[in-house]
Amino acid sequence: MKKVYILASMLLMGQSSWAQIREFQTTRLNSTAGAGVASVLSTEAALINPATAAFFNGSSFSYHNTKTSLRHESKDRDSASDDFASRNKSQGFFMADHTGPIKGGLSYIQQDENDFERTQISMHTAAAMGPNASAGISYRYIQDVNPPGRKNRKKTHHQFVFGTLFVLDEDTTVGLTLIDPSRTTPGEERALAGLQYNIADKLTLIADIGTQYTKDVKDKHLWRAALQLTIFDDFFFRVGKFYDNIREFKGTGWGVGWVGPRLGVEFAQRFSQQFGENSYIYQDESLVDTSISAIIKF
Repeated sequence: MKKVYILASMLLMGQSSWAQIREFQTTRLNSTAGAGVASVLSTEAALINPATAAFFNGSSFSYHNTKTSLRHESKDRDSASDDFASRNKSQGFFMADHTGPIKGGLSYIQQDENDFERTQISMHTAAAMGPNASAGISYRYIQDVNPPGRKNRKKTHHQFVFGTLFVLDEDTTVGLTLIDPSRTTPGEERALAGLQYNIADKLTLIADIGTQYTKDVKDKHLWRAALQLTIFDDFFFRVGKFYDNIREFKGTGWGVGWVGPRLGVEFAQRFSQQFGENSYIYQDESLVDTSISAIIKF
């Protein structure tokens, strides 16, 4: 019965306090539990740090599809008549062009989670700042659609992301990003710092820390950490873990991938548990994001 009262009270609150659209993550980011601010990535530059696009050549196109299921479904859902939403899925299309001095790309993302919908169109660009540093910027046009019965069902946001990347040596990179500094989407402003370090020839450490900078860092912070093992130069195995008391989620991720000279495919799963008073999943339940992607390089 307590769960019913909590759900009823949340339905009376605005989306800013009960936003159920999590940040979109590519298959690779699902495998690293979201870590990657300091990773030199082509597709993920559109999502996590636009500055990394400056270190690429050539062009690419990729498609990412994720479906979210519920593990250990609670029996309390039956008594509360609270069925888990069946259309929890997301997909993203990414195009990148790194052939000129100013590099960047476009992306189109659709998300459907817990009866909330989000469409995001973004573009990013980056340029080198000397041989070992770069800076980039992203613009995101976001349209949110709340579940039926809500007031102001459709909302439009214009987000910006600023990022920098520094190559300290051949084994170490550091990245910094500032998300939504104009605070057009309440609750989504972030400041993130990342590190990537090659521990050994085939083993890489990836780690991020961050905060919702409008709040006390002790109350609103996150961390993500992952390890990547490279096998035969083309195959990758990744595991990660994260804790985010801004969104009130914690969990793990894992994935495998093969990336050749022209083609690549990846598979990943992320397991998330929600905590705190604004949880929309029940105790002992967890969300399972299963993701697959394909990339073509030109």
